[in-house]
Amino acid sequence: MSLDTAAVAAAVDELARVLRADGGDLVLVEADTRADRVRVRVVLDDVSCDDCVLPPPMLYETIEQSIARRVAGEFELLLEDPRRESLRNA
Repeated sequence: MSLDTAAVAAAVDELARVLRADGGDLVLVEADTRADRVRVRVVLDDVSCDDCVLPPPMLYETIEQSIARRVAGEFELLLEDPRRESLRNA
């Protein structure tokens, strides 16, 4: 399987709009088609309440599901969230 980078970018952008409403952002750092790996970074620089944004495990799950709806096959998701060490699927 090879990741469809446009589909991954669309999924990340969709969720980024939700975070932007709270002053945060979600950035696609990498969509590695050879390793089937997606790296996403949460940006909370302008968020007044970090706890108002989905908790890291919940956000991870939401991002993973959103990408999985658009991409066939398995992929590894790495989430860089300043509230917690990077999360990845097992």
